[in-house]
Amino acid sequence: MKKSENEKPGLTNEEEVRQKKIGARLKRMYDEVVEEDIPDDFLSLLESIDNAKDEHNND
Repeated sequence: MKKSENEKPGLTNEEEVRQKKIGARLKRMYDEVVEEDIPDDFLSLLESIDNAKDEHNND
């Protein structure tokens, strides 16, 4: 029996289903992290670094 283009060689149907579920969960987790706000402390740190770079480049 020929496998479809989406199926990976050597994987059973059960393994493929498991991989797809894991992939979907990872994508959902990633999307949630992307939507999170950046903490103020971290934004402040990034701003300090940018300011230090600007001062260094102006010398």
